[in-house]
Amino acid sequence: MENVIKNYESLLLDYSEASRIALETGRKRLLAFAMEKLEEFERSFIQTFSFEKLLELQKEFNSQGLLIA
Repeated sequence: MENVIKNYESLLLDYSEASRIALETGRKRLLAFAMEKLEEFERSFIQTFSFEKLLELQKEFNSQGLLIA
């Protein structure tokens, strides 16, 4: 489970960086890719674990300021 959490954290950080780049440059391809990867991860996580477990994980990351809005 620790690897799964680290992977999710990495995806959230990628999303954050892609968002920054999109805001600064107007280039959105990287942001779209990051969002797609996040969606794939979350769908897979829900299938493997549960929606409730994903919400718990998001709450944990939200307290660290890593959750996307």
